[in-house]
Amino acid sequence: MMKRICALVCACLMLALPLPCGAETDAGDSEDSRIFTFSLIGDCTVGEQVQHLGYKSGYTSKISAAGLDYPFSLAADMFARDDLTVANCEGTFSNRRQTSKRLMALIAPPEFAEVFKLGNVDVCNLANNHSKDFGGKGQEDTAAALNALGIGTFYDDVTWSTTVKGVKVGFVGFTYPMNEQKLKRYIAAQEALRADGCTFVVASAHWGRETYYELDSNQAYGIKLIDAGFDMVFGHGSHTCEMIRWYKGKVIFYSLSNFTFGANAHPKDEDTVVAQISYDIHEDGTMTARELHAIPYKMGNDGDFRPYPIEDEEGKLRVWEKLYYNGYTKHKKKPAPSLPESFLTTGYVDFRELPVGEE
Repeated sequence: MMKRICALVCACLMLALPLPCGAETDAGDSEDSRIFTFSLIGDCTVGEQVQHLGYKSGYTSKISAAGLDYPFSLAADMFARDDLTVANCEGTFSNRRQTSKRLMALIAPPEFAEVFKLGNVDVCNLANNHSKDFGGKGQEDTAAALNALGIGTFYDDVTWSTTVKGVKVGFVGFTYPMNEQKLKRYIAAQEALRADGCTFVVASAHWGRETYYELDSNQAYGIKLIDAGFDMVFGHGSHTCEMIRWYKGKVIFYSLSNFTFGANAHPKDEDTVVAQISYDIHEDGTMTARELHAIPYKMGNDGDFRPYPIEDEEGKLRVWEKLYYNGYTKHKKKPAPSLPESFLTTGYVDFRELPVGEE
């Protein structure tokens, strides 16, 4: 895999430069070369509320003392072994300090973008309700800070694509509200990526009612995005773990909670998850879902902002139950659970054993 190759190059002190983000790799004819693995994580606020910037108990002070590799230190090795690690970057990397009109404006100096790099995150969604806390220029600063480190970014009508193992993968992202007009923008962006050669396109969606577990009317667009031709829906925004849905042979992740989250040292629910999903690669560059491993994590230990894997069985079962089924809020049709019941005790799905999943 691409990131394994880069790690091996560095470890052996070879003179050749590591492959840049987006470079196509040649892994030969091994089984591994025919399997594509994503690691998906939810909201990451690598920073804090601007009025608290620099406070002793805040994110930037604690992480400066612990080291910029600290937030992802219990997941970085896992992310180094996949093909693409994808996160929602919820906040701004900028030196702008003008007063924001937003009640909770999230920010960190540009050098904190390295937290994602050291964590082996490959691409960040910047389409969320905090990406413009310091205006469009702040969002551009954030993209520039991440791009300078080789990390891809996508937001609104700015898409991103990369080729790995012969598969050209594209990303489209918007934030709520979801409506028919927004759906048309998703579709237009997807069509442009397909025309550019993408054979797998991910729709990223920042949505959901904050701190709730049930799906809301915005998230009803998850199935519409799949019906529109997207290959996966990567959802985030509720700050909670919400259901994973198997629909027409595709996967909808409605919300993966937070991961490293400086906006709140002690959120109401500290459960989170790393969703690792693998795909079988076909000769034409298309992919079909193979397996899912939902790896339960906690967001931190006593406000240290470092997610750590949940080891106790009770904690694991609690996370898997949230991901199995929550339904819609009042007056909405509740979808039946679409994952096998075994997921409740294993966090694992073999999609090859499931029916296509049409409603």
